Amino acid sequence: MSVVGAIIRRRDTVLVARRSPERSAGGLWEFPGGKVEPGESPQQALVREVHEELGVDIEVGALVDRSSVPLGPGGEVVIDLACYEAVLLGPDPTSSTDHDALRWVPLGALGELSWAPGDVPIIERMLARGARNG
Repeated sequence: MSVVGAIIRRRDTVLVARRSPERSAGGLWEFPGGKVEPGESPQQALVREVHEELGVDIEVGALVDRSSVPLGPGGEVVIDLACYEAVLLGPDPTSSTDHDALRWVPLGALGELSWAPGDVPIIERMLARGARNG
């Protein structure tokens, strides 16, 4: 399953979203985004998903990272997550259809959150790059 996420930065912080308790991976943090539908490019899917979830528009930039993570008891579902830089085109989002919390988190504090399994490899690599650059 192809999934996309938006890494929306504001100075040294990143916008993250906590999955609502009744959803799969409820209570875990992720980058806003969602599934790529047939006929969509990853960038088109990201613009659509962020607008649907957060009610805001974004401009999609460069690919930041990509990973494939097997999920489920036997790893029968593989999530292929591509995260892109994104810029908000307007005010900050204040609510979400899929999340019970939105938060601007300092880059160095990303590792302190409990992340959805698909996002973990990207978070680990972002933190490793930050440590090398810091």
